[in-house]
Amino acid sequence: MKHISSADKLFFFERNFFTLDGLWMIQIEKETNWQTALKIDLNVWKKLLKTIIRRLKRYLQLKENNLASLVNILTFRWSIEGWNYIIINLENNKAEIRVTKCPYKSAMDRNPERHDKIALVCNDMCIPLYETIVKEFNQEIILKRTCCMGLGSSFCDFKFESKEAISKDCNFDWIESGCRNVNIEDKLFYFEKNFRTLDGLWVIETENEIDWDIALKLDILVWQELYKIIFRRVKKYLKIKNNSLLELIDIISFVWNCEGNFHEIIQRSDNEIIINIKTCPYIEAMQRNPQRYNRIASICKDMCIPYFEPVVKEFNPKIKIQRNKFIGLGDDICNFHFTLE
Repeated sequence: MKHISSADKLFFFERNFFTLDGLWMIQIEKETNWQTALKIDLNVWKKLLKTIIRRLKRYLQLKENNLASLVNILTFRWSIEGWNYIIINLENNKAEIRVTKCPYKSAMDRNPERHDKIALVCNDMCIPLYETIVKEFNQEIILKRTCCMGLGSSFCDFKFESKEAISKDCNFDWIESGCRNVNIEDKLFYFEKNFRTLDGLWVIETENEIDWDIALKLDILVWQELYKIIFRRVKKYLKIKNNSLLELIDIISFVWNCEGNFHEIIQRSDNEIIINIKTCPYIEAMQRNPQRYNRIASICKDMCIPYFEPVVKEFNPKIKIQRNKFIGLGDDICNFHFTLE
């Protein structure tokens, strides 16, 4: 395994976090319809954002579920994700924030095929999502929203009111500069922690709304497309020029290092290389969840092979893969035997 830096890992998780979410939405809409896709999307993000808030509360060492903590958490998350916002008011028992840039709306703005969905996402997804999250965080905090960019306004507003006044001891010195500083480690904590959670929730909520077979089918399609995008991004990031077997291994090893797949590379020749995965973070995540334990074999055998092989074939059709060991099926390793014909 080659050493990768925090900047390398952040490149991987930050770029692919939003892509993963968008691909799930698109694949479910193709398989079913817009209404079903939006319903699943809302369920995914209600659970994900609840998890994010819990993680960030601990990360920021916040003790209370009060208005000051909520503002701290939301602005920290928005700064990491690339939102632009302005604190209009933060005193007594009220807070008002105006958002002038939303990365999710920006992504849809860049895609002409999604323009007609912007208003629907804002009205039927974003508004009920934050209403639910705020209520679960603290029922005594009231959220009012009167402006949304996706509905024609020049900004989105978030107006909070609480029975409890904001303490003067709360540190909001960063407000004067107009933005909140976040560093590489802050961003990496956020995107790496929530990347797998996001993917897992899409699988779970799709299974809950439709069935397991459809969830597995779409999981394969999402990761086939995602890995094609990842390969192109990593190839450019590593300044790789050709599509040889050795360069494929460089890309795969970089990706797996970022993902936390502990592996060894055995090079028999320039035309034959074996990679053995010794630990897989996706299997480990399912092993920690009793409700997903019975899905490990299906994910390992029915999902891992079909999504990976087409990506390699697109990279170089002369490269072949053979596999006969799977951690999820009881073996001590997952093996990938690559040969160049």
